[in-house]
Amino acid sequence: MTAQPVAAIVGMGDAYATRADRKDPLQLAVEATVAALADAGITKNQVDALFTGRSPWADKRSQWNNIFASHMQMPLTFTSELTLHGAGLTATLAQASQMIAAGKAEYVLCLQSDATELFVDAVAMGAEADADPQFEVMYGPTIPSLYAQAARRYFHEFDITEADLAEVAVADQRWGAHHPHAAKAKHGEIDVATVLASPYVATPLRRWMCSTWGGGTGGALVVTAADNVRPQQKPVYLHGYGSATTHEYLSDRMNMRTCKFADFGTLPNLTHTATIEAARQAYAMAGLGPSDIDMVQMSVNFAHMGPILMEDLGFAKKGRGIDVYREGRTGIDGDLPTDTNGGWLSFGQPGISCNMDTIVETVRQLRGQALGLAPTRKPETALVQGAGGMLAAGSVLVLAA
Repeated sequence: MTAQPVAAIVGMGDAYATRADRKDPLQLAVEATVAALADAGITKNQVDALFTGRSPWADKRSQWNNIFASHMQMPLTFTSELTLHGAGLTATLAQASQMIAAGKAEYVLCLQSDATELFVDAVAMGAEADADPQFEVMYGPTIPSLYAQAARRYFHEFDITEADLAEVAVADQRWGAHHPHAAKAKHGEIDVATVLASPYVATPLRRWMCSTWGGGTGGALVVTAADNVRPQQKPVYLHGYGSATTHEYLSDRMNMRTCKFADFGTLPNLTHTATIEAARQAYAMAGLGPSDIDMVQMSVNFAHMGPILMEDLGFAKKGRGIDVYREGRTGIDGDLPTDTNGGWLSFGQPGISCNMDTIVETVRQLRGQALGLAPTRKPETALVQGAGGMLAAGSVLVLAA
């Protein structure tokens, strides 16, 4: 490490729900928070501030962060939702570290939960939330059909094929098949033929190339200063972070003609994302580069996003991200184990909590407390990438044990 950590995660808690064991977002959030406070060895009265992502899809009340704090009877000096789409949840750690560095808080709670498919019509809500009401909604888009446009463009520009994307689904399912809470674990490991035999959801994306909703999850993190870690705590250190956003709706993205971010490609395009800029910031802050990272957790909701994000994060040249999967680098014996709970493709995407699921998995792996498989070589550094919207926003964390 060439830079000192800017904060430490000293408490982590997670919670899960299924159709057979239904819990709403508030229940999941409470369960995860109680576990995180116990893990950190502090009480709720020691928490100074609370950050969440946007309100859960399964509980769309405004000021959900304040509703939760009130439910917990936990007065705070500051609380807010970060609504950088889903990437806002990943960025809560950045805001927590800044508040701590400013001397405004000793302990900050970062929290998210959701249980979309257990309580709402997820397909209808997704189209309503993420399609432009003026230019897109009248055509009846779904989230897969919007992402499929980017997949088509990626195929056109770089000669990527459906068989290539099948490699991503197979790699993530190898991890997910062994995780007790992964939505697709019941299917076991799969091969390329299985993926290519599954029906189309939105061409060229087949069923196995798409994430599923996956029950309900909750995750909570207690963050404090790096020099405030107690002997009994199991810290994971935050060394760098970054975030960026470029647009709101996909049609906005296709109309982009200028962008101040470096290495963003010729505009308009659908094959580079804001994660490029978020990663640049995070690497610079941590004093690290892609070659220093032992493990990656990403927001791969559709298979083509795996290689695209590998490229945007600096692990491959543009158009060659699929090689990281083909060469087995993302697997248990690889040099870059990736999406070790199965990622969004196999673990599932319960709603807005999916970015917290990714962070929770990272903390577990860095602590050596994996619920599923662990890489052959225990990771010391990890990169977490969170996304949101229709290729709209990206947030990156660099964490270390």
